[in-house]
This record gives sequence, C-alpha cells and structure tokens, in this order.
Amino acid sequence: MGTRTALAALAGAAVVTAGAVAFGGASAAVGPAPAPLVQAAQASCLTDGAGLCTVTHSLGKVPEVIVVSPNTPGQFNGFMLNTVQGSFTATTFQVRAMFSQTTPKTFGQIWFSYAAYAAPTAPTTPTTPMTTAPPPTTSFPPPSTPTPTPTSTPTSSAGGGS
Repeated sequence: MGTRTALAALAGAAVVTAGAVAFGGASAAVGPAPAPLVQAAQASCLTDGAGLCTVTHSLGKVPEVIVVSPNTPGQFNGFMLNTVQGSFTATTFQVRAMFSQTTPKTFGQIWFSYAAYAAPTAPTTPTTPMTTAPPPTTSFPPPSTPTPTPTSTPTSSAGGGS
C-alpha cells in the first residue's frame, strides 16, 4: 500500500504541475485599448456626523468606478468603507465609514486607499471641412471664320492659237 500511495501522490503532483504550466503560459493578458484613466492614492479625512467625507481626485472626468480599501492603524479601529452612490464628480467623490451596518464612524479620522477609473478621453482628430471644388474650366479659342482667299482666274485665249 505504501507504493500505491506514493504513486497516487506522484500522479497528483504531476497533474498539479501540468495545470500550473498550462495556466502559467496563458497569463499574457492585454488590457483594453485605449487604456482607461486611472488614479490610485492613499487618503485620509475626518468624517462628519453621518460618517461621510469628501475626497478630491485629479482624473478631470467623472469616474466610472472607484474602489476603496480602509487602512486601519490598530487592531480595534476596524471600519467598513464604501463609496457614496451618486457622489462622483470630475474632481471629488464621497466615502462613508461605518463601524457596523447601522453605526457610522462619526467625527473620526479615517485612512484608506482608492483607485479611480474613468473612460479614456477620445483622441481628437482634426476635421477638415469638405469643400467642393468647381469643375475645371477649359477655355477653347473662339471659332474662326474662314477668310476667303482670292483666287486667280486663269486667262485663256479663246479660239486658238498662233
């Protein structure tokens, strides 16, 4: 039985290794193009009576997504942190710190990290207005009227000769 267990362990290790190699080779991820605007930073603020505080960002656009993560300095200072729905602007957003679902962290200092993501600014391509060029004009010389050329009338002697 010791041999069977060893063989089973060896076979299991081979499967795990093969899986790791298969997934390890498939990790050449490519992000979206054009890449989104991203700002990641650490922040701190003093919450108000509802556990809210306003954070300034520098994306210059309204973020589509903001991910926040509280940073607690001590083991008994834990709090939940969320972004406030509808608070995203081109320069600020709000977070709310809560000790529990019903108890906000009021008038307290909080520390957190955030990552704000916005859609990329569309590249501006210069647009040249379409101008319709007039059709080319070709000038022809005016038709000429033929001028009669004087013709000489031959003189002949009638009747004969000499």
